[in-house]
Amino acid sequence: MKLQSKKRTFLASFLILFFIPSHSAEFEINFVETFDENYMIEVIQELKYENNIKRIKTFLDQKHWIERYEIKRNFFKPSSINIYSRKPIFVWNSDSYVDKNLVIFPKNENSLSNNILMINCPEPLLYEVFDWIKYPIDLVENKLISINYNSVEGWIFKFEDFEAKLGKSLDSYKFENLLKTIEYLYAKRKNVSIVDLRSNAGISLKYDK
Repeated sequence: MKLQSKKRTFLASFLILFFIPSHSAEFEINFVETFDENYMIEVIQELKYENNIKRIKTFLDQKHWIERYEIKRNFFKPSSINIYSRKPIFVWNSDSYVDKNLVIFPKNENSLSNNILMINCPEPLLYEVFDWIKYPIDLVENKLISINYNSVEGWIFKFEDFEAKLGKSLDSYKFENLLKTIEYLYAKRKNVSIVDLRSNAGISLKYDK
């Protein structure tokens, strides 16, 4: 009888402990390769007192910078949320990030983006340039810094040492000519400021003074 009484007392204590609302963090939040601490701070502030799984999922689903997440409910140790961040490959129009799958998500105003490619263009043209950006980046030694589109000159690819004007349409022929031109200039140790590929008649070069 005494043993059964102790068991009932233990069970009652366990149930009371389990259902008492907690005013401290319910989950241990782990961030995997998150590139912006502002995103992390926002999540921590929002979820630090939250213990409702449905509300947590709703909140995380609204954050487009999150690629995926895992929620692990544990009874005898702190439960956890593992958050996996998207990895942007460029900044679009100064206020958005774009990842390798062409997923667009907002850029935090305080985010640092000094070492990432910048692209400025209307949204319909974003899909056009997206298919080409890895082509010159992978093959040209000169780092690509920015890509801009304007209605007068079309696409302008800005590299560390020069800029390339490609006109209003992008195709493999222009990129092949651009790469061959750059290889020639490096071999001859010639310094140019502009490589102009807009004309079908040929390539125009503007040399540094």
